[in-house]
Amino acid sequence: MTPPPSQLPTIGTQPPVASALQLRQQSYMLQASLARQPGEDAEEGITAKDIVRLLLKHKWMLLAAIVLCTSVALLRALTTRPTYQSTALLQIDRPAARIVQFNRDVDNYQEEDYLMMQTQHELLRSRSLAERVIDDLQLDPMRARGRTLGVAPGAPVAAPAGDPIESAAPGWIGSIQAGYARLGKPSVQDNEILGREAVVGQFMSSISVEPVKNSRLVRVSAYSASPAQAARFANGLAQSFISVSMERRMQSSVYAKSFLEDQLKATKSKLEESERVLNSYTKSNSILSLDEKTNVINQTYTEYSAALSRVEQERLKAEANYNAVAANPESAPQVLESRTVQTYKEQRAKLEADYLNSLAIYKPEFPKMLQLRAQIAEVDARVKAEVAAVLISVKGQLDAAKRQEEQVRARLLDTRKEVLTTQDKSVDLNLLKRELDTNRQLYDGLLQRLKEVGVTSGVATNNITVVDEARTPLFPVSPDLRKFAGMGMLAGLLLGLAFIFIREHLDDSVKHADEIELKLGLPLLGIIPQVRKKLAMGHSLALLAVDDPRCAFAEAYRSMRTALQFSTAEGAPRRLLVTSSVQSEAKSTTALSLAINFAQMGQRVLLIDGDMRNPSIHKALNCANEAGLSSYLSGDEHRESLIRDTEIPNLSLMTAGPHPPSPVDLLMGPHLLELLDSAEAMGFEKIIIDGPPVLGIADAIVLGNQIQHILFTVKAGSTRLSGIRDALRRMRMSGLMPLGVALTAAPEQSQYGYGYGYGYGYGPGPEAGGAKPTGIRDQLGRPTAVERPARAAA
Repeated sequence: MTPPPSQLPTIGTQPPVASALQLRQQSYMLQASLARQPGEDAEEGITAKDIVRLLLKHKWMLLAAIVLCTSVALLRALTTRPTYQSTALLQIDRPAARIVQFNRDVDNYQEEDYLMMQTQHELLRSRSLAERVIDDLQLDPMRARGRTLGVAPGAPVAAPAGDPIESAAPGWIGSIQAGYARLGKPSVQDNEILGREAVVGQFMSSISVEPVKNSRLVRVSAYSASPAQAARFANGLAQSFISVSMERRMQSSVYAKSFLEDQLKATKSKLEESERVLNSYTKSNSILSLDEKTNVINQTYTEYSAALSRVEQERLKAEANYNAVAANPESAPQVLESRTVQTYKEQRAKLEADYLNSLAIYKPEFPKMLQLRAQIAEVDARVKAEVAAVLISVKGQLDAAKRQEEQVRARLLDTRKEVLTTQDKSVDLNLLKRELDTNRQLYDGLLQRLKEVGVTSGVATNNITVVDEARTPLFPVSPDLRKFAGMGMLAGLLLGLAFIFIREHLDDSVKHADEIELKLGLPLLGIIPQVRKKLAMGHSLALLAVDDPRCAFAEAYRSMRTALQFSTAEGAPRRLLVTSSVQSEAKSTTALSLAINFAQMGQRVLLIDGDMRNPSIHKALNCANEAGLSSYLSGDEHRESLIRDTEIPNLSLMTAGPHPPSPVDLLMGPHLLELLDSAEAMGFEKIIIDGPPVLGIADAIVLGNQIQHILFTVKAGSTRLSGIRDALRRMRMSGLMPLGVALTAAPEQSQYGYGYGYGYGYGPGPEAGGAKPTGIRDQLGRPTAVERPARAAA
């Protein structure tokens, strides 16, 4: 009879579930906080390492995008109408020297070279020059035929009755329609104006002005589908620019002369008026000697200022002497240098010497001793009186210095008032003189400039020359196949990168090893590389640890075995549950590989297939699944008949058995712990259970609460991060904390230390060397159900 769960025996060495979980959580969080470097929490963004990974992962997709866009660009180039370019080279110099040189030139071209060249470039691109070239070359057919609507050029024409702006529907929908129509509708309807705008816009778009660096040369290029027309446009623009420049200079000279004559008349009147006002002011105020008086007062004020600085220094010196004497009178220089004080001090020294000599003979109360003390006191009083006299003398010097300072300061203030009064009187005179001087200078300057303009107005030189005329081009400049190909490659690169990053952003699976601890908060116990070697049909991937122990796959599980040995204070867990969030994350392969690796160390290992809903271990080891864990938990079989030896030394197996109606009810019973305790009593040092996934069913949670030590597997690039977090959250709510995570099917970039140069394929398939079938016998050495038919046939 099976005892109730409350009476089941427990292992005394294991702590309670809650305390063990808390200790493991606290220990790992402490280690993670100590190991994490400053700023590591902010490394969740895309780094250069991640970009390289993405490019290597999607290199063929990126290459396909580049090839596609490049092909489209080349097809576009081959179907585009060719364009010809013709270029005229102009030289723009500083204006030539005048026949008669003056101090200043009237032209506005004598500016800085940079500004002058920039101005000329913009003039070459101006609309007015373009319209002149169009008229000279007769490129506007509307002007040649005259006005067609009978309206003067530039005059606005009212909108017709059917105009969409006027006939729009009322309401906000009509306002939107009217606004949209207004944006694309010209303000006038004159066909001549609209045609003119089209011709000017087309001509200006076909012209290019390019300055030659570090020179006064300018390239004027014209583009057209006709080679002859391109040369005609460029030459016409160059000639019109030279003509406009000459006309502008002539017009500026004429305008300058007329303007200067008008300004000269007005300035002459102002000058005469200023002279009359200044003369009247000086007579009415009698200030002919004001400048001399101002100088005398200023000099007196300066002298008093200097005198005030001197008396302030003397007062500060006297005050410092007084403070020094008052603080320590006896050590003051005046006291030390006094002959009277020195005489008194010598007398006092003699009296003190006599007193000391007599003290050896007489007592202090003896009359002679009293007389000597009285004489010493009298000398001390005279010294003090002399010191007080010195202090009074120093105080008198300080008072005298203060009185002198106050007198000089008062005289300085009076002088300052006189200076301010004099300055007030001279303000009006200075203003009148300044206005007179300004008008006189302005008049002289205008008169000089008028004379210069009169001499130079008839002399106009050209500073713009044509170095090379535009010639008819032989070959088109566009389309440029190399340019189109480069643009296509760039567009393909950008499009491919955008698609790659969008796809990776939408993919929230764990793709690399460095994301495990950063995003899941669990230690990484192993990185299992993606195997690309094809296997024989029915051959398990986990058996590579036996068939090819030197491969990277086997080395990865040996590294995980070593990590498990340091995962707890007692070494590798004696009981270990391997689970995952969902199916197809290589948990069964991980459980079998770890069991094989521990068995290769010489330890007796029991591998239990705990996934009774979808068992797979018996398929990997090629044995029958007629009876197993479900049979034992339901009480149908004994454990000795269910534990079978394998051809792998030290490795035994218990399959999942037939599919029960309710696996979770069987796992919640007391028989599982009895099985584990009995297996340890039979000498098994390691018990590894291949558990079901966590999400969707409660089997893994029930197993975890009885096993405690859990290894969580995550398949790189397959399992969604949200699913992993949901599984871990469910485990934490049940009081479980995995020992760590095993990252399976990891890409090459995540295989730290596994770069052996092997190429494998992750999945079933034929193997080059083949694999030996694994025979399974039970614990008692009897043949299994798979072997019995073969032996009967023999």
